[in-house]
Amino acid sequence: MRVFKTSTLAVLGLSAFLLLTLATPAFAQRPAYLHALSDLREARAALQSASNPAFAGVRDRALSEIADAIRELDAAVSAEGRNPHQTPPPAYAGSDDRPMRQALVLLNKARGDVAAGTDDTGHQGLQRRALGHIENALDILNRSLHR
Repeated sequence: MRVFKTSTLAVLGLSAFLLLTLATPAFAQRPAYLHALSDLREARAALQSASNPAFAGVRDRALSEIADAIRELDAAVSAEGRNPHQTPPPAYAGSDDRPMRQALVLLNKARGDVAAGTDDTGHQGLQRRALGHIENALDILNRSLHR
């Protein structure tokens, strides 16, 4: 009888361990949308503060792509039942004297956060579309800074 109780307890313990172990990677594989939203909003603010008139058209096109990416990620976060306006502070601590370069750093960080992990199938391609908008904004800014 004692062996039966010990065996049962061991099986239950192992089952609980496996259940928790298998559940953890699924959550860990989700993209870091809230961090990406924070970085995208900070990149938008940096670009809006850029005052160089030579970059006005470039800035507006990049801002449009960033706004589209924010909309996609807002929808993904809301679909997951999370609040898209409760985001952590951006992870960038660079200087504010170069808003275009600051925006590039933040966009690269947001791209990494969105690309990390697998998209929820219920999002119907939101991750892919958000990445496309972020890539377009990066291309626009990179081309303007390297001409």
